[in-house]
Amino acid sequence: MKIFLILLICGVFISNKLYAFCSEPMTPSPPSSWNKPSKPTVPFCVNEFSNTHTCDDWTIRSYNNDIENYRREIQNYQSELQDYVNDANRFASQAYDYANCEIRSLD
Repeated sequence: MKIFLILLICGVFISNKLYAFCSEPMTPSPPSSWNKPSKPTVPFCVNEFSNTHTCDDWTIRSYNNDIENYRREIQNYQSELQDYVNDANRFASQAYDYANCEIRSLD
């Protein structure tokens, strides 16, 4: 019983140092591409001022497909950037916790 009591008392005083290991946070990886997708150019046969066109059907379909692809690329780009922002916020929180852990381990 005495040995158990001695080990318990020692454990209380030593335990603060045993659990003082601080794990450094890992920086988030940046997005694979920082390049914002480029908007497709309006076909030469479209008059944007009067909102009319003299284009054939193929040109209009092609331009509409380009616009749809651009929208998908923008959504993917936005999603990738939002993931990076979330990772950066998580990193900032972990860095704050790490700094406080290091400070506590100095006591």
